[in-house]
Amino acid sequence: MTQTNSTGTSPSTRSPHPLAAALRGCRQAFWALFVFSIGINVLLLASPLYMMQVYDRVLASRSIDTLLLLTLIMLFAFLVMAGLEFVRTRLMVRISTWLDRCLGGEVLAASISAGRRGAADAQGLRDLASFRGFLTGPGLFPVLDAPWVPLFITVNFLLHPLLGALSAAGAAILFALALINEIATRRPLQEAGNAVRSAQLQAEMSVRNAEVIEAMGMAPALVNRWRLANDTATRLQARSSDRAALISAVSRCARVSLQSLSLGAGAYLVIKHEATAGIMIGASIIMGRALAPVEQAIGSWRGLVTARGAFHRMRAVLAANPPADDRTRLRRRSAGSTQKLPRSRPSFS
Repeated sequence: MTQTNSTGTSPSTRSPHPLAAALRGCRQAFWALFVFSIGINVLLLASPLYMMQVYDRVLASRSIDTLLLLTLIMLFAFLVMAGLEFVRTRLMVRISTWLDRCLGGEVLAASISAGRRGAADAQGLRDLASFRGFLTGPGLFPVLDAPWVPLFITVNFLLHPLLGALSAAGAAILFALALINEIATRRPLQEAGNAVRSAQLQAEMSVRNAEVIEAMGMAPALVNRWRLANDTATRLQARSSDRAALISAVSRCARVSLQSLSLGAGAYLVIKHEATAGIMIGASIIMGRALAPVEQAIGSWRGLVTARGAFHRMRAVLAANPPADDRTRLRRRSAGSTQKLPRSRPSFS
């Protein structure tokens, strides 16, 4: 027998975490994003394959019909890829709208509940907006495309082991730079975010109590206090931005250098009669495509960290302030109780 609490609900019938329930509702959409990402990354191979065929077949045979057919196939592949990207972007917008519709009221209710304990702040809604903005922005595309880096490396291995090994080494270098970026910028970004929220909360409280502050002459002191908090946030943001900019510049230099080295390695193989000119050009393009998502992820790492922090704070707020059931539950009358209440008669005395 299950025990009921004071509100008449049993622990086994409690509603699940709102954030977990909303994400479960998006499960099919996430699988669709996964499938679309597969199609987009496979179709990206159309460009290097087209160039390989042009160098190795068209220029050797001087066939206009082969060139025309290959061009039509390439254009069709690019049209399909553009359609998949359009559908994927629309799906991401729909997911963000769904999350806002499902969680907006819950987050506001949790913020109101937290406000009853003296922590009045609308940070939960700002975190939801930040998380939604990341889902609909370009920062999510590298995250969706990064798992398909091994596909391009495998294709280069099929072209020649040397080209595949060079692509794998380049991907390892960029992944190491991404890990260094995470370690170097995580703490400054967290501290900067906390300082920004503290400064915003001070500004909101000052504006909310403007009449009292003006009457007591506290405005200059509060402005100085806010300026100190804002300066701290700005300094921490500048520190994290400097580190991220340095690592981003190094990763861009590494990606361009590795792509050029791939071209040089292909030329060496052509000289040794171990590869064709088409393989030389195609392998360089494929390697650039393999390393591009990692480099883009490093460039948009700040947005990823901000969205991750907003997600964790929103989950913590919803977990600390679960939705309360305010309905009054009446005790059910037993079937055998037929006792009637006595009628009250007016008193004329």
